[in-house]
Amino acid sequence: MKLVKILEQKNLKLKLFQGDITQSGAEVIVNAANKYLEHGGGVAAAIAKACVGSTHEYTRISKEEMLKQIGRNYLEHGEVVVTPAMKLEEKGTKYVIHTVGPICSGVWNDDLKTKLYLAFKAPLEKAEEMKLKTIAFPAVSAGIYGCPIEEVVRTFLEAVKEFSEKAKNLKEVWLFLFDENSVKKAEKVW
Repeated sequence: MKLVKILEQKNLKLKLFQGDITQSGAEVIVNAANKYLEHGGGVAAAIAKACVGSTHEYTRISKEEMLKQIGRNYLEHGEVVVTPAMKLEEKGTKYVIHTVGPICSGVWNDDLKTKLYLAFKAPLEKAEEMKLKTIAFPAVSAGIYGCPIEEVVRTFLEAVKEFSEKAKNLKEVWLFLFDENSVKKAEKVW
């Protein structure tokens, strides 16, 4: 885990890291999930395995919580589900907040940006409501969903900037990127 950049924003400190989000130690980590919370690949599978060792088991837990918290078996953009971090509690992480970003497939437009903005905004608001101090995000929708990493980082920064006006409990917001190429692109936007 390598700290790449820091940015001060009102009451918040933003940090850009290269590394594995499951090793962050943030009080809450955000999962870039699909709308059914089926944790089959990418960051969702990595988080599921780190929490309980099994994507199947963590999918079951997540779906149960989704029914309790949302009242249906899918998430819309801007909705979140909170699950326990289980094994990650040993590293200081208490919760996982699941959010859904848009599928871009290499395309970028205002509608996709709005959906991605909601995918960043909702976890920030939930973490604030839960009185947490640190939150770590992956690059939501930048992986297999195919959104341009530069636009993902730009949208993340806009969501955090807007949120920083009302942040009271949350003190640090971290963005985790796994590969060096993504980090280099993110640094230009940061």
